[in-house]
Formats: sequence, structure tokens, C-alpha cells
Amino acid sequence: MSGQSFLRIVTTGFAPFLKELGFTMETPSISGRLYRATFRSTKEVLSVSYEPGDEVLFVMIFSHRDGELSDIDDRSNTPRLSDLNMRYMHIITKEERLANELLFEAIEPRDNEEKSLLKAAKELRLVLPKYLHDVRRNGGS
Repeated sequence: MSGQSFLRIVTTGFAPFLKELGFTMETPSISGRLYRATFRSTKEVLSVSYEPGDEVLFVMIFSHRDGELSDIDDRSNTPRLSDLNMRYMHIITKEERLANELLFEAIEPRDNEEKSLLKAAKELRLVLPKYLHDVRRNGGS
């Protein structure tokens, strides 16, 4: 996946629903070793990063309190998408899944890496609102 491909999926797949959730997209960082998009809300920072060559994709949500981000190794306060999927995917209804697929149907992945990135956007759109509801209601994860 090229840097332009990463940007295309991030801006069409992630940015629209994250904006609805109160996140703003910062200027993405594209280098030969790392592609990163960061989205910021008042209490969270969401990072989507991809390492070309290694084909490693990370989607993490950091807590943002008193100007400090939660520690990257503290998965209770900095969960990965896989953590959110384990917590919430089992309560996603068939109707929610179908509606979600419709929102993404116009985005065509061009290779397996884009397909993985788009899959992450789809999953995140389903589980992130539930996570945000819980942490904002409870003041933590």
C-alpha cells in the first residue's frame, strides 16, 4: 500500500465517522517507514498507523488527560482495535452490521493492505461509539 492509498482510505473510511464522534484529523505523516493518521477529541487521541514493508497495522485510542497521553503499553487506558472488538463486537446487532456495510460500500480497496485498513475502519465504526460511551460515562475504561 502506498502513502496515497493509505491517505485515501483514511480520509474516506475513517475521517467521516470520526468527525461525527467529535474527532478532528491532524495532518497525516507519510514516510517510507511509517504512515500515520491521528485524530483528536477533547479526551482521546486515536492513532491509525501502518508500517509498509512489514504490513503492520495499528489502531489505538489513547486517553488524553491534563495534557498527557496514556501510556502505549497500558492496554486498559490505551486499547487497540482488537481489544475494543473483544469488548463490544459480540453486542453489535445484525442490523448495525448491515447498515455499517452500506456506509462503506463505495470505498473499493485496491489490494490486501487497503482491504485490511478498510476492515479496521468498519470495525472501529461499530465498536468505538460503545467504548466512548463507557469511558465518558465512567470517567475511564
